[in-house]
Amino acid sequence: MRKILFITGFISLAGMVFSKEDTLQISLCGHESLLANTRDMRLFRHNSFLSEKQSFASQDGRSKHPSAARFVTSAFFIAYGTAARFNNTPFRRFDKYVAERVELNFNRHYPADSYLATVPAAFAYGLDFFSGVASAHNFRDRTLVLATSYLFMWGTVTTMKKQIPVVRPRGWNSDAFPSGHTAAAFTGAHILYKEYSAQSPWIGVGGYAIAATVGVLRVINRAHWTSDIIAGAGIGILSAEIGYMMLPVWHSLFGIDTDRQLVIMPAVGARNVGAGLIYLF
Repeated sequence: MRKILFITGFISLAGMVFSKEDTLQISLCGHESLLANTRDMRLFRHNSFLSEKQSFASQDGRSKHPSAARFVTSAFFIAYGTAARFNNTPFRRFDKYVAERVELNFNRHYPADSYLATVPAAFAYGLDFFSGVASAHNFRDRTLVLATSYLFMWGTVTTMKKQIPVVRPRGWNSDAFPSGHTAAAFTGAHILYKEYSAQSPWIGVGGYAIAATVGVLRVINRAHWTSDIIAGAGIGILSAEIGYMMLPVWHSLFGIDTDRQLVIMPAVGARNVGAGLIYLF
């Protein structure tokens, strides 16, 4: 008979705030009494949760070691944003030019950026619940990838904001670089692309379009310079790649194989992070 180890974790992260304008609450909530007995556990073995899809380490016969080429785009975007921090560069002059055009042509705030930032991740997480849509990884592995990616993204963004003070176009504070909203949107968009591009490349295109819209709105709302959102996009893409690189590590750490399964049940909370975990062994 299989044994079930049920762990409920709840970690408050009230300080997970990028800034006054960059508050993105990434949270997981614990669930109580998910299983009454071993028989109920079988309900979670639906294809969307624990179907034995190929893992990142062996998908399509590719090597476990990711090619450096997949980091080129993110490295370029981050380098662009960093270069714009120097006043005499063309990148900085372009920042100021765009900000001047925005000031002349837009006189209202568009709040959609805060809502759209989480849309790509939501689709990456649950799109395969729809009939006929298949993801590259099962629910468990997507949970691990998303959690790793967003934790890396959040840590990188908050560290850079503190270490590289940049005054926002409106001038109210000095934590503009990089854009946390854009980083979050591109993290989700890149995961959406990697999970569903085999199903349809247009799914990934849609995710990137939403993420780009978030970045544009951050500029229109005069919350960020153009270089801030470009660097944010690079960090988001890099974070997603890190999430997939770490997946085999989590498999090894948790001993995940055909006989051992880990399920992490997330939910949205307010200013907190928690997780309900079920480990079947």
